[in-house]
Amino acid sequence: MQDAWARTIVQVVEQEYPYSAHHVAFGDADAAQTPRELHPAFHGSFDWHSCVHMLATGVALTRNGGGIRTDELEALLDSCLTPANLAAEAKYLRDHPLYERPYGIAWAAQLAKECRGTRWEPAFAEFTPQVNANIEAWLNTQQAPVRHGVHDNSALALLLIHDAEPALRETVERAARGWFANDRDYPYQWETSGHDFVSNALAEAALMRRALAPDDFQTWLAAFLPEDAYAHFTRPIEVENPEDGKQAHLIGLMLTRAWLLREIGKPEHTEQLMSAAAPHLTGTNFMATHWLITYARLAEASLNP
Repeated sequence: MQDAWARTIVQVVEQEYPYSAHHVAFGDADAAQTPRELHPAFHGSFDWHSCVHMLATGVALTRNGGGIRTDELEALLDSCLTPANLAAEAKYLRDHPLYERPYGIAWAAQLAKECRGTRWEPAFAEFTPQVNANIEAWLNTQQAPVRHGVHDNSALALLLIHDAEPALRETVERAARGWFANDRDYPYQWETSGHDFVSNALAEAALMRRALAPDDFQTWLAAFLPEDAYAHFTRPIEVENPEDGKQAHLIGLMLTRAWLLREIGKPEHTEQLMSAAAPHLTGTNFMATHWLITYARLAEASLNP
């Protein structure tokens, strides 16, 4: 399985188009640039954040071994994660401080974490401090959490940052308690909306497991979600058109639900979510393959830490 994942990561990261740049241009000269010119490190896999997290997943696969062949994957990482490329990405984040905030920069912190202790770590000398500065700027200005089930979700970003950057954990935990400690009786039946790839409820719960003492978390969780919510969250979703990017989000939702349920100690019946998503992880449907493997790996790692 992981051999196929490694091959797919190479395929999608090396695919430069289609690409969704999310780039804010400040003039004609700034507008007429290719993805590779804008982002020398992260110009494949459909968009910046997907490229970042698929490379982070690639690094994790090389670190974890398991007998898989990683020659092509390591060559890809060597070509992307160079000091010059990452210095250019740091400059872009400095010049565009709102870019990919918070999801992309949370995953950038994850990439830096995965590269610690590897031959790619020295290349992050400029990039990681800029990522952390942009994260701190977000946390210092965000007035309230974003609770919908796509990229701007605050709980998901805080969860990823908490795991990635020890220096920011106290700040993250303080924000988590300030935003979510008093939440009760979550209306879980309102999930799913038509393009979610993450459960707001479960992202919030996984974050609060880190922000509260164990006994306090169990008390909070019991007040936040009733027991019958877990049957709702473990029910597989039928996706009518997986090649529609928004509907492909629902495949990812099954993976993130499995991951987050396992994170909060509710792994029962999550395997059926993984099985429903598995056929879409590799193959020819780029709208699925350019990102889903990341969350499949997180779900697997949560079950087998």
